[in-house]
Amino acid sequence: MRGPQDLGGLPAGLVDPELHEHIPTHWEKRIDAMMTLLFDPKRRLARVDESRRMQEALGEDYHKYPYYERWLLAISWLMLEKGVYTQTELDEKKKEVRKRIEEERSGS
Repeated sequence: MRGPQDLGGLPAGLVDPELHEHIPTHWEKRIDAMMTLLFDPKRRLARVDESRRMQEALGEDYHKYPYYERWLLAISWLMLEKGVYTQTELDEKKKEVRKRIEEERSGS
């Protein structure tokens, strides 16, 4: 059975590279750097297949998230699964970041 991410072998037509050119934003570059560090064989914190498993676990929501957001979700879930941090710690950090963003937007 195919998951929503499994498009291999399906008819798709030609891809116009001009339409798919993407210049990564600052936060996307940070996600890429985090993945590089996590997948580094010297650190052995995560493997590509683990990240893929987490992304595929999105099921029907897979296409709801852009590419780097799927990576970020995979990182978060993997680190929770491995006990690097707890759900409470993650939730607290999210609150802290949201507060900082709100303050920056309001000019405080």
